[in-house]
Amino acid sequence: MSTKSTSRWGLCWILALLLVVSGVIVFERHWRAKAYWPTVMDSIDLWAQKRDRVVSNSATTQVALLGASRIQFGVYPDVFCDEVRRLGANVEVSMLAINGHYPLASLRDLASDERFTGIALVGVDSRGLQKLHREMQAKWPQYYRHEWTPAKNLHRTLLTQLQPHLIATRPDFSWSNLTVRQLDGHGPPNREYVTFRADRSGGTDYAKSDIPAVRDARARELEDYYAHVPAISAQQWLDDNDVVIEWVKQINSRGGRVVFYREPVSGVHLSLDEARFPRHEFWDRLARRMPATMIDFRDYEALNIATPDTSHIDAKDIERHTRALVRVLAEKRVFAKLP
Repeated sequence: MSTKSTSRWGLCWILALLLVVSGVIVFERHWRAKAYWPTVMDSIDLWAQKRDRVVSNSATTQVALLGASRIQFGVYPDVFCDEVRRLGANVEVSMLAINGHYPLASLRDLASDERFTGIALVGVDSRGLQKLHREMQAKWPQYYRHEWTPAKNLHRTLLTQLQPHLIATRPDFSWSNLTVRQLDGHGPPNREYVTFRADRSGGTDYAKSDIPAVRDARARELEDYYAHVPAISAQQWLDDNDVVIEWVKQINSRGGRVVFYREPVSGVHLSLDEARFPRHEFWDRLARRMPATMIDFRDYEALNIATPDTSHIDAKDIERHTRALVRVLAEKRVFAKLP
């Protein structure tokens, strides 16, 4: 190839690069002017990365945070680590909670993985411990075991680096998604008042939302759930959890530990839960059987933190909640004998 031809190709590549960069700049300015901002977007690949970490060969004790939105939007892994260090121990924390999905399938997954010898902190209430909800997270462990690859790991790592800086890397702002929304008359993507971090934890800024409307919607959703889901007897519920006890024993047998944590809720949410699952008939009876630490937020003043929508704490309170939770765990000797 001649020098002249090579120069032309080089010029073409430079022009193409300039067009791409210019397009990205215009795209970013357009959407930021409409009050949209870049943020890490959660995904099953990001979950798989964190799942891989809890069975790493690190000598440091691994803590797996399991649960649904109250853990994912209520605990900061880095703050958790920092508070444990203040207490003289050392842990690595991975966020495996999944918004909108109860965690029993993920607990079963860790129990069946001989490599997991750490601490499983499971955010769940009596409703979430029903057999009915046992498979809600099954898709995620199945993906990790059968579809997770080094190539996907690399792709997710790159995305995690780019997403805090570029709206264009968010799936909801892909050209295909924007085009479909426009053709369907849905307009631009919804503005979220939840933001995610690279460690998969998130925060809900209720100052950006209509709190009364959110609270009313939450109440209607829970009332509808209890109106349509048949009640279960306390004895049947306890018997159904015998298999969960076996999962806990598996983890214990390898030197691991399990903690079940009933996270803060309030108002109508708490009253509806208590009406269907009275604590003394469900949670407290299971605590007497379960070979794990069981913590109810109501027993600790420091864990009684405001929940603006009756179900989740505000982003401004996540650090306080995380540190308080670690101190309660230490009081229960969950970190005893850790390096």
